[in-house]
Amino acid sequence: MYYGGGLNPGNDKSEGTEMVEQYRDVRKEVNLTAEELEQIEKLMNQSNYRHFSPFVRDKLLAYDEEKLAIKAWFSLWQSQKLEQISRDVYEVLVIAEENKQVTQDHVSILLNCVQELITEVNKIHQLSPEFRDKYMD
Repeated sequence: MYYGGGLNPGNDKSEGTEMVEQYRDVRKEVNLTAEELEQIEKLMNQSNYRHFSPFVRDKLLAYDEEKLAIKAWFSLWQSQKLEQISRDVYEVLVIAEENKQVTQDHVSILLNCVQELITEVNKIHQLSPEFRDKYMD
């Protein structure tokens, strides 16, 4: 099976594309097992690719976009997690004010919130060893 480069109509996915792009022919060898080749061919068919080069090129270029999307999602998740911690702390405050006392359960909830917050902050900004030794162990 030849997976060539050279002239390529569009991104190879649509038949009859009028725009023709010129690609520089760069040869790379990829060693695959029979099962891996079968899996790649199946993916190519599912994505309507007839040729290996456009398939690999599109997949490799999409990889960076996926990483950025994952980072954006993780950032959103972190902010939502911090908002939830804030709501939990506020809820403990409201309960404590209504009852005019703080119970061991309240302190436990607050401690758990602070520990989660420290863990989230540590993912973004490396905390000092002294701080980690004192509060995280």
